[in-house]
Amino acid sequence: MSEGENKVQVFEPHKSKLPPLRPYLRDFWQRREFATELSKFSDKAEYLESRLGNVWLVLNPLFLAIIYFLLVTIIQGGRGGLGGFTTLCHILIGLFTFYFAQNCITLGAQSITSGGKLILNQAFPRSLLPLSSAISAFRQFWPTIPVYISIVVIGKLTISDTTIPGLTWNYLLVPFLFIILAITSFGLALLFATLNVYFRDTTKLLSYIMRIWLYASPVLWQPDMLSGAYRVILYINPLGPILSANSSIWIDGATPTLSQIIGCLVWALIAFIFGGYFFISRERDFAVRI
Repeated sequence: MSEGENKVQVFEPHKSKLPPLRPYLRDFWQRREFATELSKFSDKAEYLESRLGNVWLVLNPLFLAIIYFLLVTIIQGGRGGLGGFTTLCHILIGLFTFYFAQNCITLGAQSITSGGKLILNQAFPRSLLPLSSAISAFRQFWPTIPVYISIVVIGKLTISDTTIPGLTWNYLLVPFLFIILAITSFGLALLFATLNVYFRDTTKLLSYIMRIWLYASPVLWQPDMLSGAYRVILYINPLGPILSANSSIWIDGATPTLSQIIGCLVWALIAFIFGGYFFISRERDFAVRI
């Protein structure tokens, strides 16, 4: 190259490989407050022009639960009484729980492409963006918890029937299941966020995937409807064991089965490890492709 000639700098995609994990995780932990503050800012921006604000977080799944309940009871021949109450509680709890996972995955899938300016101007672990989306999903989920707690508790106290179990120690397992659900959802969010960088139609396709996923999950139907070899449907679904175990606790007051617990843990490990590897090994390529 002759003197005075301008140099041309070419940016090429990085090869997919993991960075040194110890410094990466240390930096991730030290910057965790960034994810929390970004989540707060995103939530304020989303509901800035809404008068009801966070009330819609409860009303939306509540209205959907009532609609689905009416459809299910019509299909079942208008069954009422205890069976109708159990069906309503199962759908309500399933929808609230599924919506947390759905929000975590869908918001996380958009987090990298929507955070392009941050990625181009700041150096930080990119996984903080899906983490911020997961925090936002939790902030949208927690107002719904008192709603279905109230419905289940009031139903157990007011409906006089010996088949309705009382409050048991098994309810203490609910936070454990929620942590497993959060890990699973965060791992899947990392996976879809990476795919969305390479294939921008991922988020559009994801809306249809989540709708089919809802129908294939034990939300609108009871897990005990499946028997024999068909019960494998519960375990090939990443959210199947968690939704089944959650329903068992809230509706029946029963301890989740060993197979449900194993299914929850296996899917959490698969989603977190595979999603984390897929994301972190390619995140240095994000700035080039956004």
